[in-house]
Amino acid sequence: MVLDLSLALRGARRVAIVGIGSDLRADDAAGVEVVRRLRRNLTSPNVLLIDAGVAPENFTAKIKKFGPSHVLMIDATDLGLKPGAASLVDLSSITGPSIFSHRLPLSIFADYLRAHVETKIILIGIQPANARIGSEMNDHIKKAVDEVSSAILKTLGSL
Repeated sequence: MVLDLSLALRGARRVAIVGIGSDLRADDAAGVEVVRRLRRNLTSPNVLLIDAGVAPENFTAKIKKFGPSHVLMIDATDLGLKPGAASLVDLSSITGPSIFSHRLPLSIFADYLRAHVETKIILIGIQPANARIGSEMNDHIKKAVDEVSSAILKTLGSL
């Protein structure tokens, strides 16, 4: 898998990266794990890293205060693909409640941010294998977490 974020992040000046998911639900932790890995290597003051857990809406004030040109959300998302596949997802296609752990549909979270911050919102979905409570993260998802982290670093490393 090669995830090219150069077009999606074109013109980025300040980027909030929001990892979403639950450590209790195996592959659902993919988004938060990406943010944890980025913390080791991405230290720019122009990048805000947020481990949002299952409630990204709790971080809206922090995101608004940061004033990002782009908000990049990463979440385990049922894309109908093979486990570990990562893709840019059209937020308008996500309208109902999450099949995983968060309470508020990401489209509502994104709409709220757009109404309060002039920003471009991007979602990277990682296809989970399972999200059962107490399970270990699947090896395909671990590999996708590494690849998504690398793609973000490649694109934003000089920001």
